[in-house]
Amino acid sequence: MNYLNAFVVPALAGSERAHDVERYLALFEDGISKEVPPFFQAGYGISFRSHVENPYWVIQSLISNAIKEGEGSRDLASVADSCESQDLTSDLAIHIGDEARHCRMYLQLIDTVFPVALTDDLRQTLLQKFPSVTYEKTSLNVPLQTPWKMLDYLIQINLGEVRTRIHQKLLEPVLQAYCPEENKESLCRTLCKLAGDECCHIKYTASRIGALSREFSEVAVRDLFLRRFCEFNRYTDKELGRQRDGLFSTAPLLRDR
Repeated sequence: MNYLNAFVVPALAGSERAHDVERYLALFEDGISKEVPPFFQAGYGISFRSHVENPYWVIQSLISNAIKEGEGSRDLASVADSCESQDLTSDLAIHIGDEARHCRMYLQLIDTVFPVALTDDLRQTLLQKFPSVTYEKTSLNVPLQTPWKMLDYLIQINLGEVRTRIHQKLLEPVLQAYCPEENKESLCRTLCKLAGDECCHIKYTASRIGALSREFSEVAVRDLFLRRFCEFNRYTDKELGRQRDGLFSTAPLLRDR
């Protein structure tokens, strides 16, 4: 099976930086040749589907994803604060806003599919935890990160976005099955918006990874990508054991090790 064509390439359609995307895909291909990520394997979907007959688990999963999207927005803001490139900062600012909106969209999915599931108190508690949808630099004194560190961050962000898109693809038919007929048009609009955003995130980070990789030795970039790739796989393996608690959600975007 060509995992890249199945899970990654569709999100890259229409990219204007073909050569940079090709460099990124070559790095991803190297990672897959070392080990196939758990989220590309059949067992990942089987594990997910073993829980979805329980609507409470599905609701908890959506809440967990909403919280994680908020954490992701804050992580991205910390990257943007330390980014020297104004062009990349602009891309990150869009991504930050998208993640913050996704927090609210996951709650919207609950209201659409399970209309009486969220109490007003719970909804208000969750909304208070969500970040602003508008990025503003928090401090002018944040040390700027090197291009190498920004490449490291972008690799981690990209891997998380690929996995998030796979989660969405697993969730889509489940939510369609649970959704009241009169709400399915609204559900479709929300799911389409989420899918489009995630594809944009995968696309711009892929292009940026390819472009930044030209500034360093091919061996050094490959080693960095493979290290983060394998770390992310190990994190995903650990998280598979937590799905029974409704914690099927995106991983932390950044690690500093």
